[in-house]
Amino acid sequence: MKFLFISILILSQVFDCTSEDSPLPASEAADALYQQFHGKYKIVSSVSSEPLDVNLDGESSMDLLAEIEELPNISNLDIRIYAPSDRNPRPTFIFTQAWPEQSIRMGSGKVWDGIETISFNPAYNFSYNMKVVARSFNFSEDLKQLIVTPDDSEDPFFRQSAPKSVLVKDDGTLAVIANRRIYTSNGVREVTVTTIYERFTMST
Repeated sequence: MKFLFISILILSQVFDCTSEDSPLPASEAADALYQQFHGKYKIVSSVSSEPLDVNLDGESSMDLLAEIEELPNISNLDIRIYAPSDRNPRPTFIFTQAWPEQSIRMGSGKVWDGIETISFNPAYNFSYNMKVVARSFNFSEDLKQLIVTPDDSEDPFFRQSAPKSVLVKDDGTLAVIANRRIYTSNGVREVTVTTIYERFTMST
């Protein structure tokens, strides 16, 4: 009950920083969110909605850490909490996620655009490029979800799209749920990927 009360108190101030009779000053509300969320997060697990053979070893798995060797080194999450300032009276929240996207060379100078649902071709070669999504976000009233703001024209399967949802788990880790197109031994598959991140430093 105490946590719920504090959460409601913080969010009431975050979404109405100009209220003179709010029991919590805007700077304190932002600092509470900073202490809980601000920082860099490392990947703990990443699971696809169906088994995939991404590394082309002939075996499919839902464990993308096993299928994408680069994933632990490239995928990271950065959450920034900025307090109100003279230039901006409301706090600012920034979500940034890096993800390894496949770059598939299809011959004759053609590279897969990340959109076309191409079939598997053993002659194709692919490598990984780091793609970064940076978006503003807000909190749900119970602080259990980060609501990432998408671009107006964003395709949910586009390489640099905002995630479908970001959930705050009871242990403080973040579950980032995103639609992705991934090239596999069965061609391009459209899947939902749930990736868990845990904060390892508040330094950004």
